[in-house]
Amino acid sequence: MPATVESKAAPAGAPQGLHHEQYDNGTQPLAGGAALAPICRRVSQPPGPVPFPAPGTTVEAPRVGVSTAVGVAFAVQTGVALVIFAPPVLAPAATPAIGVHASTVGIFTSIVYLFAAIAAVSSARPVAALGALRASQACLLLVAAGIVLVATASLPLVVLGAVLLGLGYGPVTPSSAIILVSTLPARYRSLGFSIKQTGVPVGAGVCGLAIPALVAAFGWQVAACALAAAAVIGAMACQPLQRDFDRGVRGSGPSAGASPLDSLALVWRLPRLRELAIGSFVFAGIQMCVVTYLVVFLTDTGLGLAAAGLAMTCAMVGGLVGRIGWGWVADNLLAPRRTLALVSLLMGVTSIALACVGPSWPLPAVIALSVAAGLSSIAWNGVYLAEVAHRAPEGMATAATGGTMFCTYAGVMVWPSVFYGVQAASGDYAAAFVLVGLLGLAGAGMFARRAPG
Repeated sequence: MPATVESKAAPAGAPQGLHHEQYDNGTQPLAGGAALAPICRRVSQPPGPVPFPAPGTTVEAPRVGVSTAVGVAFAVQTGVALVIFAPPVLAPAATPAIGVHASTVGIFTSIVYLFAAIAAVSSARPVAALGALRASQACLLLVAAGIVLVATASLPLVVLGAVLLGLGYGPVTPSSAIILVSTLPARYRSLGFSIKQTGVPVGAGVCGLAIPALVAAFGWQVAACALAAAAVIGAMACQPLQRDFDRGVRGSGPSAGASPLDSLALVWRLPRLRELAIGSFVFAGIQMCVVTYLVVFLTDTGLGLAAAGLAMTCAMVGGLVGRIGWGWVADNLLAPRRTLALVSLLMGVTSIALACVGPSWPLPAVIALSVAAGLSSIAWNGVYLAEVAHRAPEGMATAATGGTMFCTYAGVMVWPSVFYGVQAASGDYAAAFVLVGLLGLAGAGMFARRAPG
């Protein structure tokens, strides 16, 4: 039986379909709300679960607890990340069989993130049509199909595999936003999203440990197919919960009518979402620059490969701990924007400090700095996604998340290339890390100022 959910009424004159938190003084809507009316009027108000229902609204909440929702979202994120991070690990063994140089894995990764960006911004309608958990299952099956195509060692099919990997990766975060925003109490919002986002470093870590062993024992193609099997098993394991998660959601809500352009327009018209999108464009770029170049940079300073790899591992551990820690801070100590400002400040300081690393630095100092870089550059995601879902108009968390994730993936594609260009032009890594640091400081300034709108 649907349950009647009572909630505090919005201020008099407030347009329906906007979160109550979007009012500055209890009477005036934030800038951009009126511009969303054409989008929100395309469909009726959502009969399914929404984070802040209108007074007296009858909704069907998912028949799952908070821990189950967070656990499922974490498991799906981990499963998809496990497959997405596999190609660079497989590359040394796979590229000779495919007939390309190992360095072309960079092109492969760019294709993955290009289609991830397209899929993320286009995810509102498919997620509304399928349901959030069914869409998550589809993501697992898409990445499974993609890695199987990579295992064929046929170049055209490998490229198609990269496309499928991107199409599977892009909608994971928008679909999980619906799962979490429908179940998480406000006081656990940032922590819940942050725990879910730890699936990314966990998946990458498991990939880094398991894939080399599988390749050594059975060959790279068997290793790739084993990953596909794991993703399919994960999708099947979600099936008993699918009806409980997705009841009352399918085909409902303003997101059901949101096109890719609508998702981008939604982000652009609401100042707080636009600010978060710009922040994620910068933050994702800083994260990818640190992850991509840290080991190469440290070995260039004279550090051994094993020590540089240890530094990267410590950075990943710092990122994992930081994602949970910053989520707790945003829920209990600081407002999410202030938390993002602090994280961004730490990104800037640690990146500029990395520019100062040289052959004379002792290993413990390098490890400590790498942990600090991980605590900031690899740990911002959960707080950001929770704030996007919180600031999205009622029933449009998927569209808002997809629109902002388009900017996130754009940062992933743009900034590592800029980093490379600066490094190539200057002849060393110091100038490139200083640029990254300045971006972090600029992000801190943006989130430290008074909230827009």
